[in-house]
Amino acid sequence: MRATVRVRVLATDGPQVWIAVSGRLARSTLPALAHSLRDRVGEGFTAFFVDVSTLADDRDVPAEALRELFPGGARLTFHLIGPTGGLRLQPGHDRRLVFHPDPSSAWTVWVSGPPPRGTSGRRAARTAAVRTRSRRSSLGSIT
Repeated sequence: MRATVRVRVLATDGPQVWIAVSGRLARSTLPALAHSLRDRVGEGFTAFFVDVSTLADDRDVPAEALRELFPGGARLTFHLIGPTGGLRLQPGHDRRLVFHPDPSSAWTVWVSGPPPRGTSGRRAARTAAVRTRSRRSSLGSIT
């Protein structure tokens, strides 16, 4: 059986993009997922919320190849949502990876928005008046 992976953009808000990934992550599907993430970087997104809760990981994929899925760049952040233990990624391997056990914890970060430019480390506190609504749109899917 041939492995497939499906990448769907569920929402965008400024530099943030929420992506759902499903299917089987295998050597044959790694390039498609990596290409999809690079495309989103090219569109100007810097904060990626990637739901991997339904993504299955073939054990023939080396851990190093999993880490190379994520495009380089210190300004990029990847919020991995769901049980990431199956992906064999661990906190600390890449400071740009933030792990969320469920969508609700990731959503809390999403609604607070990206950190202001020029800040380092964790997000600065923002008041609700700074951000009044979230734009959401479905942009189709990439298979």
